[in-house]
Amino acid sequence: MPPSMTDSRPFEDVAISYDCLPKIGGAHMWLYEVYRRWPTPVSFFTSEYSDDAATAAGERAFDAASHGSLTIHRQARPIRQLSLLSPDCLASYRAHVRALRALSGRPVRLHAVRAFPEGFAGLLYKWRHPRSTRLIVYAHGEEILISRLSRQLDWMTRRVYAAADLVIVNSESTRRLVLETAPRARIACIHPGVDVASFAPAPAAIAAWRESLGLRADTVVIGSVARMEARKNQAALIRAVATVRDEGSAVALVCGGDGPERERLTALARELRVEDRVRFAGSVSDQEKKLIFTGCDIHAMPSVQLGEMIEGFGIVFLEAAAAGKPSICGDIGGQSEAVLDGKTGLVVDGRDDARVTEAVRSLVRDRALRERLGSAGLAWARENDWSAVLTKTLRAVGLHK
Repeated sequence: MPPSMTDSRPFEDVAISYDCLPKIGGAHMWLYEVYRRWPTPVSFFTSEYSDDAATAAGERAFDAASHGSLTIHRQARPIRQLSLLSPDCLASYRAHVRALRALSGRPVRLHAVRAFPEGFAGLLYKWRHPRSTRLIVYAHGEEILISRLSRQLDWMTRRVYAAADLVIVNSESTRRLVLETAPRARIACIHPGVDVASFAPAPAAIAAWRESLGLRADTVVIGSVARMEARKNQAALIRAVATVRDEGSAVALVCGGDGPERERLTALARELRVEDRVRFAGSVSDQEKKLIFTGCDIHAMPSVQLGEMIEGFGIVFLEAAAAGKPSICGDIGGQSEAVLDGKTGLVVDGRDDARVTEAVRSLVRDRALRERLGSAGLAWARENDWSAVLTKTLRAVGLHK
């Protein structure tokens, strides 16, 4: 732990994320779940209300609810073009620094959801108030790879990590990426968490859900909740279901989520004649997502790397584990830290259809294996409950021994 993190003066805490709930996303969900449990008040600095009236109404309704230690401040002027050569971008950053100063007072700990654009606002603030500012930045993986595509973003990312008092990474995979960018960065690896209690099975609801799928009672259901984009690799699951179905197993796939790949995936299911075994649930609410996890027998998301996009960790794997379900994941990025191979699920090369199919086949055919992995998964999820993540975070910033 860097000495600067142990300052005994009373610090105010401000979390910075330009995205905020009720939008769904792993990075800002992580920030929200930790800081709403913080032992002292936290200001959540986020973007101004949406220009769309319906969206803004939803944001205001969300803000009016109780958020534990958090008070939400939608004051961040939009950055319409992330370029330090843009006068509008610079004006937005200057406005953010002023707003943070008015919001926080001194001294302050700034907790930025990622290096850019939020972490750079924290860096500018720290440059202006170096003696009274501590900067904590979260790192997720893919944003580091994206930054390498732009000289300017790479410069911003390097400066933020180098100046941060602490970089919290979601996996050892991400730690390696941070160190490649800023070799002297001060790092703590803390996995994101899960609210285990909220995934407790509701037998009546599960029975009704499975009946609504119109499948036989002995069907083994695979659940996958992810945005429908190529790197999430739902196509490999559809091909696996087709193969295992042809081998005589009663199996079905339920895909929660939407995105640009949905039309292609629907066509693939039709081409392989498994449209009766694949259900596309579309965008799902938090409650519907939990129903998929508790109602399925197997969770699968064998993600692959697509360009600079990787799976830095994968909170969905912990959510499936919290529901007592084994997962099949890819071996890229931090997935193999979210799923413990042979213990809480199976880690495969998502680029290899044969490996994905074999993992699906083994879990579909072996109920005892599913139950053993699912039971260990539940224990693993409890180790990563948000309360445990909070304790690790407090310890990392010097607030908990």
